[in-house]
Amino acid sequence: MKRYLRLSIIRKLPLFVVLSVLLLTVAFVSASNVEFESEYASYYYSLMPRCDVASLISTFFLIMTALPFFGMNYRYSLGKSDLYRQVAFKDKRIRYGEHLSSLIIICIAFTLAMSVQVATLLTKNYIIAENPAFYLNFIWFIPMYFICLVVGTGLYFISYLFISRSNVFINSLLTFFLGYTFVNCIVYIVIVYSAGDISTASNFLQGPSTIGAISYVAQTFERFICYNEFFLFGNGSEWYYAGAFYTCIIEFILLAALGIVAFIVEKDPSSEWAGKPDSDKPYQEIIFHAGFATIGLIIGSVMDSVMFLSMLVSSLFYVIYAASYYTLYGLLHRNFKLKGYQFAIVFGTVGITFVIGLINALLRYSD
Repeated sequence: MKRYLRLSIIRKLPLFVVLSVLLLTVAFVSASNVEFESEYASYYYSLMPRCDVASLISTFFLIMTALPFFGMNYRYSLGKSDLYRQVAFKDKRIRYGEHLSSLIIICIAFTLAMSVQVATLLTKNYIIAENPAFYLNFIWFIPMYFICLVVGTGLYFISYLFISRSNVFINSLLTFFLGYTFVNCIVYIVIVYSAGDISTASNFLQGPSTIGAISYVAQTFERFICYNEFFLFGNGSEWYYAGAFYTCIIEFILLAALGIVAFIVEKDPSSEWAGKPDSDKPYQEIIFHAGFATIGLIIGSVMDSVMFLSMLVSSLFYVIYAASYYTLYGLLHRNFKLKGYQFAIVFGTVGITFVIGLINALLRYSD
């Protein structure tokens, strides 16, 4: 295992260089743009604390979200699958080595970038600035660094959970986007269809996504570093903001844990499935249809039964939705001539989501 991990890291050195350059550039530029002196700095700081940690955090989290694709090469072609499986390592060791090597190189790159950002801010705050308008609480960069690693690792395994359901890159891309669509919007759908409150439900659209993680981590530590005060995302006195916060945390933890369990326990499909659009398990199908059903319900949630123009626009969106659903489902299986049950699932989902949206619109109107 150690030998394969070392070989995998060496093979990914070009990726390490690219990620390091990207993160180091973001860290240095964002830190260099923070202004510590002058009337403008004092005025801006009084309105909004700013140490610009969000740029580095968001870049790191986005990389972590997409990085599992680089550990799936051995699954995406029959030739590569046979080659990897001929080496003197068990199948799980290959998976462990490929993904752990990716995690190691990105964590090293992030550590270097965070060090550069902190060093630049320290230099500007305490050495270059002659009369600083404020001083940062640099001690908070330490817990921020470790929390970023934990949250970033969680994002990695949530993405792995969706991506690993397929054996072809395009299919993995579809399950990746549709899986995130489902988990990010499910709470919104429950609230908007049970309470009919779109403005409240919209606070739950972030879910356990990269956007939600960036918002919580970046804004919380911006407040700690600048003011040494705790920050709860949104207005903590209103139940739906607190509900969104805790819902995101619970959902994030559960999905990350499920991804880690799948990574450790699951067996990879046999070589005969490598590079093939179909799978020996139903998870790819479930994620695909759950994601598209979610999109249909989102369209239905904004349907207005009062305005004819709104109803017409909603109907046109459903036509586009149905065409996209059919096209991408055909792409998923590399066959646009759907079987009877596949056709029934696609257009049954479209019809059901349209009817649910229409009923919801009529109920809102009757209230």
